[in-house]
Amino acid sequence: PQNRQKWMEEISMSRRDEDGDLTEILRMLILDVRTRWASTHQMLHKLTLSLDYRSEIDSFVAKNKDIRQYELAANDWDAIALATGWLKAFRSATTQMSATKHTTYSSQHAVLKGLQDHIAEQIRLLPAATSPKVCEALIACHRKLSDYLFKIDMSPYPIWSMLLDPRINYKDLLDDHVNEEELLDHIKDCKRSLESHYTAFYAGKVSSITKAPQWWGARRAQFPNLSYLARDLMSIPGSAVAVERIFSSGRDVISLRRASLKPDTIRTLMLVKQRLRLAWEAVKDVLGDD
Repeated sequence: PQNRQKWMEEISMSRRDEDGDLTEILRMLILDVRTRWASTHQMLHKLTLSLDYRSEIDSFVAKNKDIRQYELAANDWDAIALATGWLKAFRSATTQMSATKHTTYSSQHAVLKGLQDHIAEQIRLLPAATSPKVCEALIACHRKLSDYLFKIDMSPYPIWSMLLDPRINYKDLLDDHVNEEELLDHIKDCKRSLESHYTAFYAGKVSSITKAPQWWGARRAQFPNLSYLARDLMSIPGSAVAVERIFSSGRDVISLRRASLKPDTIRTLMLVKQRLRLAWEAVKDVLGDD
């Protein structure tokens, strides 16, 4: 709290006009939280917005000996500006894959591939004077994304989900990877295996399932079995956000006074809670239409 107050006093002195009035809203820098997704970008983004506070930050660090070891040099500021641009794509990807009201599984492969291409382009555009540590970090990031893509490609489900997503055109998908023969072959192989899987397990069966993503749900009368397959694939979450939210809400059900509840009781309470939430959203939609 004392350092926060000192920081506000530091920037307050330099952000006033001739009459002594503040010329802008004073910004408080935020911390990076390892367990919070995209928090590194948020921290750097806030710092980048405050690059015009550079003199104040340098002055603040110089006046406080307990943090003087963290004083930023000119190349550190340059690295911050570069890293913020790189991480913006990761934050956008995190936001896209954290959605819980529409399917994300069909976007998983494209998002990771897009991030990998983004990092490769950033490596290519690095200035010659870039710190070796920054270069090594970007290369390590590219390799890690390659590992994730390799693991994803071990399963046909992500490509199957892409092929069943009405937003993704198969021809455009091939055109996007025209220079990547191995990936093209993998996509074509997945298409053939999807046809075989559908023929073996879904064709000729009457489906009573009506819940499916909106596009397939609207066409379930025309494609009853294919929409069944699409529902199975697209209901797979592309990230663990929804699951984590359920676990986070568990403490509202299991408290010190309810610690002895049976598993079936807890499950029933969670289901009732979800049904009430959906019912309330439906009521709000009706009221909104009026």
